[in-house]
Amino acid sequence: MYRNMPVDLVLVRHGESEGNLAQKLAKTGDSSQWSQHFRDRHNSLYRLTDRGRLQARVAGEYLRRHISPQFDRYFTSEYVRAIETAAMLDLPQARWMTEMYLRERDRGLLAGMTKEEREAAHPHAMNRAKRDALYWQPPGGESIANLCLRIDRVIDAMRENCSGLRVIIVCHGGVIKAFRALIERVKQRERADVVGEEGEGKFWNKIHNGQIVWYTRRDPVNGYICSKYNWVKSVCPWDLSRSSNFWRTLRRPVYTNEDLLLSVQQVPQLVNLPMRPADVMELSNVDGGAG
Repeated sequence: MYRNMPVDLVLVRHGESEGNLAQKLAKTGDSSQWSQHFRDRHNSLYRLTDRGRLQARVAGEYLRRHISPQFDRYFTSEYVRAIETAAMLDLPQARWMTEMYLRERDRGLLAGMTKEEREAAHPHAMNRAKRDALYWQPPGGESIANLCLRIDRVIDAMRENCSGLRVIIVCHGGVIKAFRALIERVKQRERADVVGEEGEGKFWNKIHNGQIVWYTRRDPVNGYICSKYNWVKSVCPWDLSRSSNFWRTLRRPVYTNEDLLLSVQQVPQLVNLPMRPADVMELSNVDGGAG
């Protein structure tokens, strides 16, 4: 459980990038943007599109009107699309610090390919992605679980240096998924909805370009400050119909022995070997306190 965190932690996903638009067009059958020059460019250098810059401006207006025009600490991923978004938020007197650990998830060999090309070139790997989105690692790349290790270091740094402050972070969809997995302690059976690939998951779990995810220790009703993040609000400022827009109380799971066994029983057992009576007797006679 993370305590001594900033009172308000506001996460903003970057606006639509060149990579986002190129993938969207490829899905409709238009791969004209995928020149060799574009494929060879590292995704850290993707700029925002005109739509992405507008999304960033709208997000900035929402921040100033509904959260705060000023923050105590300003952090951004060092990727170009995040830096451009941070600037386009136009927060007065902002002093941004770039952070390497906030970079987007490494897609490994899948980088520089359309989603259709990934399916064709790496069918086994793409099928594995559907089994468990949290632990799946692209060939030569990084899983969301790996990404959580990076974000845990960011969280530790904020606990030490930003306790009680108001902090804004401009980052990426995968990074926000990692924050969610860590802060909300998402149940395993719900992870596909939270950390699944783009386009998967439930409506209220999707993180759109320019979306804001706001964690707070301050009770939205009475203003009292709690020791941990108990509330979260998710807002897509440029289209409120794409987000829930209300405070959700976080209920982190705690399990009894019976709860654990019930969850285990939902998984079919595929391999087993019935024990012989002599084996049962031998194990039953072992002194558990020995040694």
